[in-house]
Amino acid sequence: MKPPTRILYVFPGQGSQYVGMGSDLYETFGCVRAIYECASDCLGFDVARLSFHGPEERLNRTEFTQIALLTHAVACLEAFSELTGGRWAPDVAAGHSLGEYAALVAAGALEFEDALQLVRWRGRLMSVYGRGRMAAFRLDLESIKPLADARYCGIGGCNLPDQTVVCGFESDLDALMDDVADKFGRSKAGRFLKTEGAFHTYLMIGAAERFRPHLDTVRVRPPRLRVLSNYTGEYHSGDPERIRAALFFQMFHPVKWIAGLQRGFADGARIVVELGGGIGAERPGVPPSPATRRPNLEGITRAALASACVEGIYLPAINLGTLQRTAEMLAVLDSATSTSQAGADDGGTWVDQRLHTLRLPLHHGLPGERALSLGLLVRELGLARVVRTTTEPERECLETLRAGDPAVGAPEPYLEVLVDGGTGAFLHYRGDDIRCELVALRERLAHPGYHPAAPQGESDHVTPTRTDTEDAAVRA
Repeated sequence: MKPPTRILYVFPGQGSQYVGMGSDLYETFGCVRAIYECASDCLGFDVARLSFHGPEERLNRTEFTQIALLTHAVACLEAFSELTGGRWAPDVAAGHSLGEYAALVAAGALEFEDALQLVRWRGRLMSVYGRGRMAAFRLDLESIKPLADARYCGIGGCNLPDQTVVCGFESDLDALMDDVADKFGRSKAGRFLKTEGAFHTYLMIGAAERFRPHLDTVRVRPPRLRVLSNYTGEYHSGDPERIRAALFFQMFHPVKWIAGLQRGFADGARIVVELGGGIGAERPGVPPSPATRRPNLEGITRAALASACVEGIYLPAINLGTLQRTAEMLAVLDSATSTSQAGADDGGTWVDQRLHTLRLPLHHGLPGERALSLGLLVRELGLARVVRTTTEPERECLETLRAGDPAVGAPEPYLEVLVDGGTGAFLHYRGDDIRCELVALRERLAHPGYHPAAPQGESDHVTPTRTDTEDAAVRA
């Protein structure tokens, strides 16, 4: 059965490359090795060697950056599909700038080999014919655009309602930064980005003109799922010719990233998975490692969720560690919601005449990230056999918690312990006490010679009551 909540895959763009990306996945997954071998055969050079070993100067050249990032994104996509058995395939895909090509591959609109050829030419032409620089400003479009126009600068991207990328010649951008500082303060004055040109503005028209013939030679299919367009901020058409045109115009028009995310959220996307790339500086003397990298789009995605007043789940899948953790988090979600839908409160294993259930409140059909993290903790501690994880409606959760503590203001996860012992009392643990109780349970189970004890009597499904002593044990 397909998950009822819409899933959005997002792919980062240029600037998220680093030496070593993909090396951990290459060593672990046969499907990833096949992706890198395919890329190398298609392009005539060793894409794995460039990605894993650099040199950094070559990897950061636009014509190679875009190839390496696309390959890494598709490698993450394949590894994630293998880890999850395809259970969490996307309903919507989106990619920031270059990432749009990975999104179209994920949707079946482009074959991986064709996308590689396109981004090779795209990167080469942007590098050769592109001019100018890019700078990010902490201002909304309406505030920055009049000042940018006066300095012959173009809008390169609208990442968030209060974050805009502006492009132009360096001297014009310097003057614009002074204008912004005078009007809005030095903190809003912007910072330069590390790119080889003023992407997504009129300064890329020459590159786009030369890119069009390459677009015309590639086969484009109607996408199998919805893909958000950087050019329009809406979904791509099912018409291959219109997809080609949108990719052409994308090169010299602003990336309407926030508009696209808002469209996806408005249509029900609640789980966002980021695949590919990574950011963060390496520590001096420490070899480059994918494990130290952070996802590029996390901050933007979380801010976009907040601005849209949407409570969703963001999950990274950019290296081996995050891929495995995200797959486990989704397995927790799958198991918890399936258990809840079954409608029975049986199951679980009695320990010391106690039955443990971790209950995760649902909001608009989903538990929150913190709740899923607790479910993952149960698995990491090796307690999945003895601690049942399930979900329940927010209203029921709040009523239960307020029965023990009327001051509880909002639903939250709690660990419910049914104590048989002749009384059938419920104990409820909240906040940090959940972790403490789970760790203590693991230690009891790990003690040499310990054997879980079954309950002495049947409760006959009678609603249990608390004694005064047991009420005092309920954690606030």
